[in-house]
Amino acid sequence: MTHYLLIHGSWHGAWCWYKIAPRLRANGHQVSVPDLPGRMSRPKRPILVGLTDMEKSVAPLLENFEKTTIVVHSRYGILASRLAESYPDKIERVIYLASYMIPPDTRAGDFFRKDSESALTPFVKISKTGLWDRLDPKIYRDGLYHDCDEEDNMLGHLLLGKEPLRPALTKLCLSADRYGQVKKAYIRLTEDRAVSPSLQDHFLNQSPVDRVESLTASHSAYFSQPDKLTELILKLSRD
Repeated sequence: MTHYLLIHGSWHGAWCWYKIAPRLRANGHQVSVPDLPGRMSRPKRPILVGLTDMEKSVAPLLENFEKTTIVVHSRYGILASRLAESYPDKIERVIYLASYMIPPDTRAGDFFRKDSESALTPFVKISKTGLWDRLDPKIYRDGLYHDCDEEDNMLGHLLLGKEPLRPALTKLCLSADRYGQVKKAYIRLTEDRAVSPSLQDHFLNQSPVDRVESLTASHSAYFSQPDKLTELILKLSRD
C-alpha cells in the first residue's frame, strides 16, 4: 500500500483530482488531496500566501505515514521539490505531471514567461498590488481542456480562481544531499498547450529523473484520460 499526496496546479484546487483519487483508492492505496492556501476550503488573501505557507499547510499530511509518493501537477512542482528538500526521509518518490521541476536557485515565474509555445501566456492577468495572477476564461477550453468532456470544461469555468503570485517569484533552495536523494519520475503530456512539451523536455534536460513516461493528452489528463494516467502513476510508483 502506498500513501499518495496529490498536489494541484495553478488556479485549480483539490477538486481537479476527483477522478484520480478514487481510482488510486480502488487499487488499495491511501490518498490525501489537499487544497493549497487561497482555495475554497482554505480561503486566504493571495498577498499573504507564500511558498512557505503552502509547505506548512501540506507537511502535516506526511506525518502519519512512513513514506509518501507525491504526484504534482503544473506550477506546484515547486512545492513538491520544496517538500523533498525539507522532508527527504518521508518521501518515497515525486512524480511530476507536466510540472515545474525547476533547477535550484531558479523561479517558476522565469520559466513561464519564456514558454513561447504556451497558449496561456497572453491570457494571464497579473496584479502587482494584490500579488495574484488569473487566467482569462476565454482560454480555458483551448489552453487547458481541449480534449476534455464539456462537463469537465464547465467545472473549470465554475471553479478556477486567482492564484497567489509569491510562490512563483520565490527562488528554490535545493541541495544534492536532501532533494537530490529523493527518487523522481516525470509524466510528459505530449498535447499540452499550457506547459509546452518543449518546456517539459527542458526541465528533464536540466534535472534528469530515473523514470519518464509520456501520455498523449492535454494539460488536464486527470480529466480526459483518468484510467491511463492512474496506470502510469501506479507504474512509476513501483520499485
